[in-house]
Amino acid sequence: MKQKTRRQLELGFGAQGSLRSAGAARERRAPDRFDLGYARLRQLYDLGKLLGTAEPTAAIPELLRCLGRTVPLRVAMLVELAASAAHTVAARASGVPDPELELAAGHARACLARLAGTKELAQGRLQIEAEPLPLAARRGPAGRSPFAALPLLLDRREVCGALYVRGARALGEADLAFLSAAADQISLAWDRHAAWQREVRLRERAEALDRAQKDLVAVVSHDLRNPLGAVLLGISTLRRWPRMEAGKVREHLDAIQRAAERANKLVHDLLDVARLDAGHLQLELAPIDLGALVREAAELMRPLLAERSLGCETQIGEDLPPVQADRERVLQVLSNLIGNARKFGRQGSAVSLTVWQEDGEARCCVADEGPGIAAQDLPRIFDRYFQGPHGPAAHGFGLGLSIARGIVEAHGGRIWVTSEPGRGSQFFFTLPLA
Repeated sequence: MKQKTRRQLELGFGAQGSLRSAGAARERRAPDRFDLGYARLRQLYDLGKLLGTAEPTAAIPELLRCLGRTVPLRVAMLVELAASAAHTVAARASGVPDPELELAAGHARACLARLAGTKELAQGRLQIEAEPLPLAARRGPAGRSPFAALPLLLDRREVCGALYVRGARALGEADLAFLSAAADQISLAWDRHAAWQREVRLRERAEALDRAQKDLVAVVSHDLRNPLGAVLLGISTLRRWPRMEAGKVREHLDAIQRAAERANKLVHDLLDVARLDAGHLQLELAPIDLGALVREAAELMRPLLAERSLGCETQIGEDLPPVQADRERVLQVLSNLIGNARKFGRQGSAVSLTVWQEDGEARCCVADEGPGIAAQDLPRIFDRYFQGPHGPAAHGFGLGLSIARGIVEAHGGRIWVTSEPGRGSQFFFTLPLA
């Protein structure tokens, strides 16, 4: 009998008074659990509303405080994985010192690396929010508080970040369930934002392709029609008067040749544009002497420059190492830039070509003494089909500078321009050293 009574007491089913006291305790605890569960649901609702009305990145600080209003936390962090680095936004409770926060940031980065299946991640941006978490933290040894690291997933499979927290007390199952639900909401918000960004990029690309197609039709119908018309007119004239004077025949043949060359150049430019758009521009890379190539380009263009009474000067830096580049494509860039300087250079002035080494790369500058480029046109100067106020008078298609940029960038270099109205223009480009 004594053993039975002892067993009932252990299970909470002893004397009637014990049953009443246990029932009263349960009645007191039930409303607390109900209120806490309702508060967690309310916080999840607020969290979803916050993520639905703001950009996910901008909502992070308020998101962390929302977590701290439900679960007592010493530290809350959202860590984003980008280019093998961990970018962190952190919030802490009042009284949490800097060393503990830095220790937690390092641990959060290590947790994210493990979740993502990588050995190590570099420390990226660390943004510490000035406003503390709602619940004050109790004093305790740094690094000893319980933690949780929950993965944030894109498309439910790719780890893109982590929600990392350190509790001010032990984290129970209910706490972990709440944090897991919060991490799921953040993942869904990031998924929606990534899908929206993809849609924007696709729409912009579709609009760009549509504009490119319309521009191509306009170029072919206008710029290609003119030289072909000149060819047909010349042939028709020669057929109509077969016994024309030799001098007149030569003039018509020269005009036909110029028109055919112009049409041929346009076709080649359009093919280069198509290759650049498709990413199929093939480069035969090899170590080349950029100084010698610049001198060769100057000699090739010198007769054309002389037609407009323009001189050509070259200045090659000493001990210039070879560059890793496609010789013919770099010669095409130089020809385009020198040809551009020929169109706009002031008669009697000079086009200068300068090559030197700086910051571990080779740099080249093609400068003219023309009218310069207006400030509002500088951002668009490398755009396809763009022509400034000199436009048709310059006899161009608006493709040369765009192709030059594509070739330079395909080499891993950069191209830019500086200019002042009335003081000429300077076109710069860089190439990697061999």
